[in-house]
Formats: sequence, structure tokens, C-alpha cells
Amino acid sequence: MIRIFTIILLVFIGFPNDLKGQSSGFFDYIDFQIAPLSSINSIESDISPFFVENELYFSSVREEFFGDEKRQEQSTLFYDIYRVEIDEKGYPVTEREVVPGFGNMFHEGSAAWCKKTGELFVTISNEPEESRLSGNRNIQLRLVIMKEINGKWAVSREFPFHNPEFNFAHPAISITGDTLIFSSDMDGGYGNSDLYMSVRDDGQWSKPVNLGEEINTAGNEMFPTFGPDGMLLFSSDALAPNYGQLDIYYTSLSNKTKPVNLGEEVNFPSDDFGLSIHPSGKFGYFSSNRYDWRKDDIYRVDFLPQVENLWGKVIARHNEKAVQEAIVYLEDSEGNQIRSALTGFFGNFKFFTVPKGKFYQIYADKEGFSSEKIPFLFLDNEFIELSLRRIIDYRIVVKDFENGNAVIGAEMIFNESNRKTGSDGIIKIEFDSIFNGTVRVSKSGYFDNTFELNPERFALGSGVTDTVWLFRKEVGRTFLMESVEFQVNDWEILRESEPELNQLVKLMEDHPALRIEISAHTDSRGEDSYNLWLSQKRADSVLEYLVQKGISSDRVKAKGYGETRLVNRCANGVVCSEEDHQENRRIEFVILEY
Repeated sequence: MIRIFTIILLVFIGFPNDLKGQSSGFFDYIDFQIAPLSSINSIESDISPFFVENELYFSSVREEFFGDEKRQEQSTLFYDIYRVEIDEKGYPVTEREVVPGFGNMFHEGSAAWCKKTGELFVTISNEPEESRLSGNRNIQLRLVIMKEINGKWAVSREFPFHNPEFNFAHPAISITGDTLIFSSDMDGGYGNSDLYMSVRDDGQWSKPVNLGEEINTAGNEMFPTFGPDGMLLFSSDALAPNYGQLDIYYTSLSNKTKPVNLGEEVNFPSDDFGLSIHPSGKFGYFSSNRYDWRKDDIYRVDFLPQVENLWGKVIARHNEKAVQEAIVYLEDSEGNQIRSALTGFFGNFKFFTVPKGKFYQIYADKEGFSSEKIPFLFLDNEFIELSLRRIIDYRIVVKDFENGNAVIGAEMIFNESNRKTGSDGIIKIEFDSIFNGTVRVSKSGYFDNTFELNPERFALGSGVTDTVWLFRKEVGRTFLMESVEFQVNDWEILRESEPELNQLVKLMEDHPALRIEISAHTDSRGEDSYNLWLSQKRADSVLEYLVQKGISSDRVKAKGYGETRLVNRCANGVVCSEEDHQENRRIEFVILEY
């Protein structure tokens, strides 16, 4: 696309302009997937796409002007506004056609639609007779506001501050219908074309205000559009950094952030402009002449969220101990539930492949606990600790760690009183019988489990239930340590693994005769010898951690098994998901002696 402002206006009836709002965060943690929209692109220029309900509108050279012999004189080309119907994923399902009500003016170009008001803001040119009578050497552009009447668009009014000496083009209208951004070469600007803003109050438009030198340059700023959360998109050929000619930028008008370039994935050394984002936020369309400088085509861009694992732990607020079998719910910013997970023995939970850069709410639900939703912005592989408050009467549910079955006849010893679990594995205690002290739960054939009980954690209201997991006291028993993890291709233990390792430390402190083997395993990817070596290093790291916590090294054997003990089908050469491979990457401990 030609960069001289007056010629751009003549040829495109709209400017290459888009902005991103830095503060909105929409483009944070987003990957772009770009492809030409071949089903609607013509042999001439196709520009300025935008959405009207389930249709895609765009400007294109009138079909009677198709052909190379007529492209030699750009100023003779006429643009109409076309449309196609699109499906729920944004792909065209009909042939392109001229939008009813258009096709009569000299040029009909870059436009914007406001759903709230039902208005269409359109760039048009003076008609030939009008241009000749006014003595204009060039055809000037102006803005009109249109309404749909009986299925056809018709001019309702002209933007009141139009000046026939200058160009007014490329409208962008806010979702509320009260803020208009456009491009103009009127006097008093910073360059060839600047962006201006006009606000509608009680039906009257304010005098246009230049958006200032933070956005406008000595070059061309054009083709503004509004994106999610009021973000402003536009194109500029003089803002820095710049990868060629017109590049697409974004900013936030409310926070007055510095414009940010969308980067080399979107901006080629050519002209890139007019990015319109679908209300779903999943995709958009823009124009570019990246593969043919003589013509502009419309391109689809899909916004693919970068993903990370989100994991954490649920604890009781009064003593910071793990809460088992709590259901953890993850909601989007609108309160829609998108994931759920059940905490394990150590209170840990994990959500795989959560889109980054978005706001979420998280909370845990457990009978006998009160919980509140915690809003947060997910930016990276994060660990979240959820704290639950207990409420009134108390139940202890005793279960076998390996199979989750109720342990019948388990004895609870507390303050010189003994109680046993019934057929449901539950011990019930009234609130007034709870005091400070240590609770010991024991059962023949299991290791005792002890924990501290403090009445301050109880609040008036519904009952409280604790699940106590008992480990079978049997040589050769293997227990999975769910949350012990390491840096990729390394044996450094992640900080988030410490709570679970500390549980093992406590078990060994409570049972001084206990000897265990730490077993480290990898998935099948990589060389067998490397995996064996890496698993041994990881087992040694766990051993070192236990020793640092005061556990004698002669009580712990560290053994790396590499990929020799996979727990699923994912052996060498088998295509598996990341979650399947994750299942094989684990740390276990095996009882050797007690």
C-alpha cells in the first residue's frame, strides 16, 4: 500500500490502523496463527474487515475495476463495502456480496459498527460532481453515520466537524457508542495523519481532540479499532519499534499507556493494518500486502493462549495442615466453572494446561469447612495455597492410603479418651469435647498417624470432618509422592515439593525404626541410560533433603529406576499425551523395614 496520505485515502477509503492496550493484557501470553482469507480475497485490494452480528463486512475494489490494465491509475478505483455470513468459528459460509445500501457513492471504505446504537460509521468520499464544484484537486474523505432501514443502510447524518479541506476517515466506535476515534490530516496535527477522538454526550459530538504525541508521530497513524476491554488498536508507519511500513500497535486510552507493537509475527516489512477482533476474543481479521505490494488481502489471525500447569495445596487455616479430598473449583472471570480437581493425601491438586494471562477464581469445597473464592491473574506455572476454616462438630474419617477404603476399628486416642471407627470408618466428636492436644489414630497393621488438635479452628455452624489416612505397616509397600517435582532435565527439587517431603520427614520422626527406599522414575522419552542416570540423581536429591531434616542416611536407600517401571503403556515409540508421560515421572517411597 502506498504511504502518501492523500493517495492512501483515495485508494483505500480507510487507513491501516490498529492499537493494542498494554494495560488490558489481552495480548499477554498469546500466540498468533495467521493465514489469508482466500475464500473472499479478490484479485484487487480487500481491506478493513469488521464484524456485524454474524457477518463480516469489508471494503473491496468494485468488480468492474478488476484487471491489471485498470490498476495503473490508482485514483480511478472505486471501493464498495461487501459482506459474507460467517459461522460460529468466524469462517465465511456465503459468497461475497455488496452490502445493501452501498454501491452508489464514489468511495465507500473503512467503517465501524456499534451494536448498542445500531449505527454504522462509514468513510466515504465527496461524489465526483461535488468534488468538481468545490474545486478540490483531490477527492476528500469524510465520515457519515448510517442506519439500517428496511434491510438497507442509509445515511442518517454526517459527522458534524467535517471540513472539506481535510480528510476524515477510518472510524472506530466504542461498544457504548459514545467514543469515536478517527484519522485526519487536519491542521494542528503531528504528522501526515493523526488520530483524533470525539465524545458523544446527550446526542452531541464534542470537538475532536488530538490523541497526542504519545500516539501520533510525524508519519501516518490510521485504521483505529476498538478491541477487548476498551483497548485501542491502530497502525503507524513511524512509531518505534517498526518492522517495515504500517505496523499494528495497541494501547489503552484510559490508562494512557505507551503503544506496543504487535511484533514480527503480525507485522511484516509490508503494510499491516485494520485489525478487528471478534467479540469472542478468539480470532480476528486484518489487512496486509505482505505477499504482493500491489494489493491488500484480508488475513485471519487466531489468538492461541499460552498454557501452563496450575497447582496448589489446600490447608486448614488453624494449623496449616493438608486438607484431603477437597474439591477444588476453577472458574473464569464470569464465574463459569471450567475445571475441578480432588485433593490427595497431602492436600495437593493440579490443573493441566490452563491458559495464561487471564483472570480466574479458585476455591475449595469440603464438608465441614467454609471457603471463599479467591480471584487471581494466572501468569505462569504457579503454586496456590488455599486455606479453609473449620466449623463446629468434628468427625474423623479414617481411610487406607492405598485404596481409599474405610478403616474399621481404628482407634482414636485423645485426652485419655478412646474411640473407635464404625463400619463407615468415622469417629464423631461433639464440639464441647474438643481441647488442645495431640490426636493419635492407630490400627493394627498400620502406622499410627498423629496430629495436633486446636479448638480455635472451630467456628459455630455446620460440622467438620477430617480424613485421616493410614499407611499399611508392611515391608514392600509402595506409596506415591504426588507433588515432589524437579526442574526439567535436572535433579533440583522444586520449592513447592517441600510440604510433602516434610510429611515424610514427620512419618519417619514418629517411627524411628522405619527404613524406606526412595524410588525415582522417569518417562520413556530420551535415552534409557540418561533416564537411569537422571532418576538416580533425583533419588539422591530426596535422600539429601531428608538428611538435612535430621533423618539418618542409614534409614533411607535412594534408587533410580529410569524408565524401567512405567505405570502405563507409554513405552519407547508409543505416542502419548503429556499427562500420560507425567504419570510415569514420579517419586515413590517403599517400606523396607519398621
